[in-house]
Amino acid sequence: MKNIAVVCGGFSGEEVISMRSADFVLQNMDTSIYKPFKVIISIDRWYCEIDGKQFDIDRNDFSFTDGNAKINFDGVYIIIHGQPGENGQLQAYFQMLNIPYTSSDFTVSAIASNKAYCNYMMKSLNVNTMPSVHLIAGGEIDIDNILNQVGLPCFVKPNSGGSSIGMSKVKAKEELASAIEKAFAEDEEVLIESFFEGREVTCGLLQKDNKMIVFPICEVRSKTEFFDFEAKYTSSLVEEIIPAQIPEEIANVIKSTSVFIYKKLNFKGVIRIDYIFNNDNDYIFIEANTIPGMTQESIVPQMAREFGWSNTELVSAVLDEIF
Repeated sequence: MKNIAVVCGGFSGEEVISMRSADFVLQNMDTSIYKPFKVIISIDRWYCEIDGKQFDIDRNDFSFTDGNAKINFDGVYIIIHGQPGENGQLQAYFQMLNIPYTSSDFTVSAIASNKAYCNYMMKSLNVNTMPSVHLIAGGEIDIDNILNQVGLPCFVKPNSGGSSIGMSKVKAKEELASAIEKAFAEDEEVLIESFFEGREVTCGLLQKDNKMIVFPICEVRSKTEFFDFEAKYTSSLVEEIIPAQIPEEIANVIKSTSVFIYKKLNFKGVIRIDYIFNNDNDYIFIEANTIPGMTQESIVPQMAREFGWSNTELVSAVLDEIF
């Protein structure tokens, strides 16, 4: 029996989603093989929660004492969306402690969570991306120069993090400054990208027993202006179609591109990669999610169920690869 810490919480506005994802993982873990523990990380405190009781984590070796014995962990299921679980910080910590964990390593996680750097990487691999401008807090902001590069409409988003928190679609020049300010409230870096008219699809995949498993593609149809935080977590505002009703040609391109990206960046664990394609079957890469949502309603569990896996099979597939 292996002790598994399901690490959740975090330092961002995505904390509440992380906690829901952790509950899903805890409820669907194969307890004949693994003994799960819920570990909550916040800026002020790290602790393990058992039956309503809280036990502080010793950060020197990531263990805790429950009053009777010291508990060490054989592995970690990282399910923190945003900082510090998605940007490589926790991965570096666990790597130093030599504790296996269920995500890409710290370098890959840091690159994927930084949208601008990830775009640079995609361009070097000849993966289609949109024109963009990368802003850093304290730097010069030239509205006219930005619009000359990306045009209107455009998307303004925090450079790191997920769930579309702090993201805006800008249609007019006078809206851009406030959208940039909104994004900087969430991050010290901001990415501004050209708008690409089309349908949004996402591809989930992982490696199991040295084979790539590619789940059925999902098309995301948002009833809001774009697939923002509210739409992502309000079922009435979004339609998620699995499998996506899209041309076989574009489905094959999306799947093969996702496998290519997964292998080239040396991703680990379950990944979800987002794209947009248009009527000409041109497509662009949006972003790679290294720790996608894992609630009952989240896209990856839906994909896995369409693939024929139970929730437990999905969680087991992620865990089994680290041992």
